[in-house]
Amino acid sequence: MVKKRKILFVTERRADYSRLKPIMRLVRKSRKLELQLVVTGQHLLKSFGETKRVIVQEGFRPDAFIPVFREGDKDDGATMARALGHYILKLTDAVLRLKPDLIFCGFDLDAHLAGAIVGMHLNIPSAHIQGGERSGTIDEVLRHATTKFAHMHFVATEESRRRVISLGEDPEYVFLVGSPSLDTIMHIDYPSREKIFSAYGLDPKKKLIIFSQHPVTTEVHDVEKHINESVVALKKAAHEYGAQILAVYSNNDAGGKRIVEHLKMSGFIVYPHIVYEDYLRLLKHASVLVGNSSTGIHEAPSFGLPTVNIGSRQQFRERGVNVIDVPNERKVILRAVLKCLTDVRFIAKVKRGKNPYAHGDTAKQVVKILETIKFPDVQKVITY
Repeated sequence: MVKKRKILFVTERRADYSRLKPIMRLVRKSRKLELQLVVTGQHLLKSFGETKRVIVQEGFRPDAFIPVFREGDKDDGATMARALGHYILKLTDAVLRLKPDLIFCGFDLDAHLAGAIVGMHLNIPSAHIQGGERSGTIDEVLRHATTKFAHMHFVATEESRRRVISLGEDPEYVFLVGSPSLDTIMHIDYPSREKIFSAYGLDPKKKLIIFSQHPVTTEVHDVEKHINESVVALKKAAHEYGAQILAVYSNNDAGGKRIVEHLKMSGFIVYPHIVYEDYLRLLKHASVLVGNSSTGIHEAPSFGLPTVNIGSRQQFRERGVNVIDVPNERKVILRAVLKCLTDVRFIAKVKRGKNPYAHGDTAKQVVKILETIKFPDVQKVITY
């Protein structure tokens, strides 16, 4: 009997879990691969929805829960820096116990970088998904740093592939597969507008604005100003057009807790977490997505959903025609939201647009490669 390859996944928060989940499901079904899973970071915080419960409810059996944050942690960069150290320390122990053949990292979070660092030091190759993308902020450097520690690269666009290769990575191990979160879009059912709206306390007769804003860690001192500008603009837009606003908690990067406090006082319908499949079902029926989440870049184009992208967090990412970029200024945000709600020509253009991150069944491509390819040597050198 052929020995299964043990693939260890590390997930820190809902953002990376939604991308890793389609791959994890197929790894679990594979006759050639064995799934291992470490759950850590924001997943374990009650104040952010304790999303580890979602992972378990969806049938996964984590091999380790690694607590890193505490509820009373300060809302600053020092907490993030200390977390990176804890990830490295605790993942080292988990990897020594689980003995994976490969560590599968997400894209641009501290736990992913830690996983790749641990793998390199323990002579275990690692794989990285959605490297090579540009975005600015701390996500940018975490993503490229993980690329340099990782051995296999599953990228979402041709431009990203070229960029990873230009960083000195071996082209033989850089695979263009698309974004795995788009697999879920293609493979779930979509109930009626009335049914999904009712489940989340929404009025199916009103237009829906979905709001998702995260802190920009390099601009953390302006985080309250930024969220206030957005909230004021959205309140005015909702009032003028009789729309309703559904907001989802920020992540827990520096400044995230302050955003959450503003959301609690906004008067919007606010959820700490929405199961990813339901989030997609809501996106399908929404009129506009507002904020600075990568959802507007990666998923929204697949629904033909207009997106108002605020500030610098996603400033350099490849994007579809659905995105309107605006600064953190209420008047400009309001104008863009109103355009998305009322400009018939723009709405039609967005509906016809393509998703630059779509390349078929990403998870199937990734798993086939994991099943068949010779894993690269741990020793790495720049290829030019």
